[in-house]
Amino acid sequence: MTITLKYFGLLVDITHKKEEVFRLEEGKVSVSFLKSKMETAYEELKNTNYSIAVNQSMSSLDYNIKDQDVIAFLPPFAGG
Repeated sequence: MTITLKYFGLLVDITHKKEEVFRLEEGKVSVSFLKSKMETAYEELKNTNYSIAVNQSMSSLDYNIKDQDVIAFLPPFAGG
């Protein structure tokens, strides 16, 4: 399965990337599993608050990712 990961805001500083293509060998992958995998790859993510969107929609942790999905790691929003 091939997915695209996109990082925004301070998450770009942590990963040193705005985007990367990620290949997963596992057949069924939840957002929770991917989050754990990314926090292992980028330790600083564990201490950071962020949300995850799949194909431009906020996602629950139990959502199953599909081939070619676009996953966005979003920092907390602020503004007025």
